[in-house]
Parts: sequence; structure tokens; C-alpha cells
Amino acid sequence: MSCSVSSTASEPPTFQPFQCPVCQSRFTRHENLKRHATLHARSPNSSLSCDLCNATFSRPDLRVRHMKRQHPEEDEQRRRKLSVASSSSSRKRARAYSPTLSPSEISDGSVVQPADHQAGADTVLPSEVDARSLPLPSNLERSISETGTPENAFLPSLADFNFHQWSPDALLTSQHSSIQDDWYPSICQISRGCELFFDHVAGFLPFLHRPTFNSNQTSKALLLSVLALAYQYGENPDCGEEVDSGQTLSVQCFYRARASIAAEEEHVDESLHGVTLVQAYLLLEVFALIYSTDDDAPYGLKTHSKLICLARAVGLMQPDSTPPPDSEDLESLWIAFARAESAKRTLFAVHQIDTLWYQILSIPRSLSHLEIKHDLPCRETFFAASSSAEWAVKQLCNKDQTSTVPYPDAVRRLLCGDRLNAIPDFDPYGTINITHFILSSAREISGWSSMTGMLSMDRIEPLRAALQALGPYAHPKIPNGTQTPSTALWEATWETAMIDMQSWSPSHTGGIIANSLDAGLHQMTVMAPSFDLMCKSKIASTIQSHVDWFLRYLDATLVPDTEAPWVILYAYKAFMIAWQLLDGGAKGCMQVVGVQDGDREAALAWAKKAFGRRIHWKLGKVVVNCLDRLRV
Repeated sequence: MSCSVSSTASEPPTFQPFQCPVCQSRFTRHENLKRHATLHARSPNSSLSCDLCNATFSRPDLRVRHMKRQHPEEDEQRRRKLSVASSSSSRKRARAYSPTLSPSEISDGSVVQPADHQAGADTVLPSEVDARSLPLPSNLERSISETGTPENAFLPSLADFNFHQWSPDALLTSQHSSIQDDWYPSICQISRGCELFFDHVAGFLPFLHRPTFNSNQTSKALLLSVLALAYQYGENPDCGEEVDSGQTLSVQCFYRARASIAAEEEHVDESLHGVTLVQAYLLLEVFALIYSTDDDAPYGLKTHSKLICLARAVGLMQPDSTPPPDSEDLESLWIAFARAESAKRTLFAVHQIDTLWYQILSIPRSLSHLEIKHDLPCRETFFAASSSAEWAVKQLCNKDQTSTVPYPDAVRRLLCGDRLNAIPDFDPYGTINITHFILSSAREISGWSSMTGMLSMDRIEPLRAALQALGPYAHPKIPNGTQTPSTALWEATWETAMIDMQSWSPSHTGGIIANSLDAGLHQMTVMAPSFDLMCKSKIASTIQSHVDWFLRYLDATLVPDTEAPWVILYAYKAFMIAWQLLDGGAKGCMQVVGVQDGDREAALAWAKKAFGRRIHWKLGKVVVNCLDRLRV
């Protein structure tokens, strides 16, 4: 008996598909759910007060409405002051980029103060593509350009950022207070940990610049966050490489990093770089949601909201406006390039994680692609150059000397039918962000169609055509045919997008929002697309080649120690589709890995072996537990 779900008796009403995971309330739109979720995220003892009277409010938007109605003169005066201050604050943000270099090079001395105006909290951000208003192909380019946000629409300053408003609850930050406050990893642990990070983690989070990364000069919070992820892939050198000693050290670094970053928030000055803080939060979020075996998912999700608001406050959405060094010194030019590219790649990583949670957990996105004003990432060979001389040689040997293109412009060109070879050269890492954008837009359409019962192919076809056009760039030709960790992630992201473009997620269209990846994996198990749906609509034949790609990948990857952990999520989703097809009697659905038609025992044994290679990490354990629930 398979675990396919055929009964619809317990399905939620289609007119309220979005459910709050805390109180189970239902809503018709993502925006309504997002506004409601702030009631749970907010501290129970906190309230927002009016500065001019005794009124208090439970939500920022209610306070804004009160100001407009009851104190219109003060509201207008404050708006004028903000518009005048925007130009000066942008100059301050221009100095906030030095992700991995010496603190002595940092010149931004802004100090956090209580915010009178919480930009990003009082403003409703535009979604990337609203399913109800996705334009027809004929007027797609004009419509996108008309709905583009103004340059200063997302430009809060660090001085306006209230760390306490976005801080995780006190319970979460103090639950491991038993760790010694003065503990810090040894020199040997730091050295080995940095090697592990760049060997195993930097392939899927490639924003730290290895040649200029100095563990003695970076912030403690960032370094501890690096070590937390690093020791998921190696043992503690101070314990003689004892088995599982790395996991213990990893958890210790994670909780020490949380305490350290909370302390650094209280003393934000020149020695703490804004982008470095975003990088530390991003690594902590990834650890909490993907690696931690404790109940740290709430901390991870709260941290996600905080780091995106912080990224806006430190000006990460904008390119570095600092002019290039007025010097002919090659070393200075190389360091300036590394600083700018590291900040850009940090933002692209944040965008990828933001869309990943939307795709896996159905948590509404917090970041619009229109906010990203950066060009697409440069080629990895430039960023990985080990010295200024090597970097200069590669720049001189670059055959494509055309200017780069901003990320939103690349998306617009692709949706308008432009060929990708007409877009200036960029790293395939950028294709991941474009793929996530396209898939997220398709998921918005699927939710809209589920609520309205209507489907317009004119809305989905531009996205499908754009995704097809990305195929060759997601599968670049590699010398000697060797697959790197980066290329595996590019390909896996595109392949899973091709599957999801054809077979909509039952949990997403059902309005289910998961609060952890464990819950998301269990939903993939019990709510996989049914055999009848896939075969009657001929979806199975359309996605079979993409499912086969994941089956071959799982079969061939014997040591997945450089694999992006979310590839497990993609691969498990593909396997569950193959399992449903096999259980329903489809022909050839798993023959690519030697499993004969209808042989459920062999299919399950193969899956346990393939995913068992990843049981060292939390997601691998969860997947194997899900497989144990499948009945032959």
C-alpha cells in the first residue's frame, strides 16, 4: 500500500488556503497571513505607542493610519524630513562594505538608536510577480518597467534599524546559557574549521572571499557562525578526530555565536561591519533550520526576517557607490573588487534562501527581486583568484568585455523572450536566483488558480519559456566532464523547477505552511502528487526525464560531503514522484537506476541506500525516517 493521498474529505476550503501554523486561522491571501503572523512574532508584552498622544497599537500599519488621521501635520512634516535625509543616509551606506577584511578599513561609525520610523515594517513590499496581475506576453516588458520600484523605495538606514524589535525571543537566546560565556575555539579549531568551511560549505554559500578571509580580523559572530557549519563536515582536531566530536563542537559554536551576535548588536560601531552581521545571521539561520537537531527552527525563521530588514538598513540592496581606489596599486584594486563582489553574493544568497523557504515551506517571501539593484555575479574564476596578479591576468584574458547587467533587468529580458546569449557574461550562480524567481512566480499563480478556479496559460507560458531557455546555462559544459559542487547545485535547482512547473505542490495549493523542514519533508511524503493526476494529465511523461536526473544523481553521488543540503529536499521530492508512479503501475519510472516496474521492495531499498549516505546530517536522518513510513 503506498502513501498516496486520494481522499479529499479533509482538504481545507479552497477559498481560504493559507493557514497560520500557530493558531490554525485561515486566510484567503498570503498578505493577510503575513500581517497576522506578526501578532505571533511580536513579544506579548510589547506594543507600539504614538509619540504625540497616549494611543497604543498592536501593529505598525495601525499606528501609521492613526498618524495620518489624527496627526496629519506631524506626519507630513516627518515625511519631508525623511526625504531630505535620504541622500545623506545613502552616502553613509556606501561605506558599509568590507565583508571579510580588516575592521580598520571600515569607516562607517553609525550607532543604532531607537527608530521613530521603521521602514520595511510600516511599508508593504511588492511581491515579485502577483499572479493576479502577471501581464500577457505582448505587454510584459512595458508592464514590468512601469511597476519597477523607485530607487529610494527601499533605502532605510542603519540608524533607523531597531535590533530589539527583530530580536528572537529571550527564551530562544538564553536556552543554552550553560555554555561558558568566556569559551572560544582554539587556534587549531579555528584553522581547521575555516578549511572545512571553504572546502565543503562555500560551494553552495559562495559569498566569503577565501584569499582575503582573515580569521584574526573578522568579527567573532561571523567566525563562530562559519565554524558552526564547518564542523558539520569534520571532527574536532582537539579531540583527536574522535567520531561525532565535530557535531558537538558545531553546536557549541552555534550557541556561542548567538550569544556573541546579541552582544555585538549592543555595541554597533566601526569595528562591526553591517554586511558581516548579515553574513553571520545568514549562516546561523541555515544552521538553525537545516543542521540543528534541537528545536531551533523558530529562531531560524525569526532570524530570517531580521537579516532581510538589516540588509536593507545597511544598504546591501544597492551596489557599492564608493568610487574605485584612486590608485594604480593592483592589490588595492583587487581588494575593492573582492569587497564589492562578496557583498553582492551575500545578497544573492539571502534571496535564494528567502525563495527556498517559500518553495519548501510555503512561507511568504520577504524580499522582492525589484529591490536587488546589483549586477549578476561575476564568473567564479575571477572571484576565486588567489592573488591580485592571478585576478588581473584572468581579467585581461576575458574575451567578453561587455558591461554586466542588473539582476532585475536580466529577469525582464528573459521574460520578454530575449536570448540569454544577448545578456552579458555572468556566473551560473546567478541562474539559481533567476530560476528561483521563475519558480516562485509560478507557485504564486498556482495558489491564485487554486483560490479562483481559473487558469490562464498566457500567464504561465512566459515563465515556462524562460525556464526552458535557462536549461543550457544551468548545465554548463565542464572540462573533462567532472561535476563540481557548484554545477550540481545549478543543475539540481533547474531540474526541480522543471518538475514543479508541471506538477504543482499539493501542500502549497492546499494552503499548508510548514514551520520547519522536518514538517516540509513529511508533507512531501503524505502529499506527493497522485498517480491518477500525473498520468491522466500526462504530467508523468513530461517530468520523467527530470525525475530520472535526480535518480541518477543520487545513485552516482557516493560521498555527498560537498552537496548543498537543500538538494536532499529536491531529490526526495523527485523520488516520491517516482514512488507514486511505480506504485500505480507506470512503466520505466525507475529503470534508470535498475529498479524494475512494480518492484516496491527494490525501490525502497535503493532509496534507503541512496539517502542513507546523507544520514550524518539532520535532513538525511529525517528522510530515512520518512522512508521507513512507506509501506511496501
